[in-house]
Amino acid sequence: MNWTSVVLVPLVSGVVGFGVWFLQSRIDKIRQARERLQDERRKVYADVLDPFIRIFTGIKKPQETQKALRQIVSYEYKKAAIEFNIIGADNVVRAFNGLMQYIYETEEDESGNPVETMLRWGRFLLAMRKSVGEPTTKLTEMDMLRSQIKDLDTWIQRSSESKNHDV
Repeated sequence: MNWTSVVLVPLVSGVVGFGVWFLQSRIDKIRQARERLQDERRKVYADVLDPFIRIFTGIKKPQETQKALRQIVSYEYKKAAIEFNIIGADNVVRAFNGLMQYIYETEEDESGNPVETMLRWGRFLLAMRKSVGEPTTKLTEMDMLRSQIKDLDTWIQRSSESKNHDV
């Protein structure tokens, strides 16, 4: 018996086996962390969306809009928004910030274009969709709005025409 076959082969096999086990355990830990982050993202995304859904639901119910506005200025919502900024995917945070900045810029003089607001809302929803597991989606921000706005194409055309007549 050769000493290499008695000592070296089992030793190398043990080292290789340990290396494979170590790498696999690290990969599993990373995968589990990503899954937990996805679950946390879904929850915080829902928390951030809630007042906007209330606003869109309450377009014909002013009390719902008032509830949504109170919710947006609440401590709980501000806390959720901070958490959103920390764990949200970059493209989702950017889309939300773009929507909010547009709202802030146009709220004082009410110069906002409803079409632009809705497109930014659709962009925000689309970024969320991509973030929670559908990164190669073929949907557009317009597709994200179709279930929320009756006759979307007609509404956008009318809104654009009325904006052009106002100029």
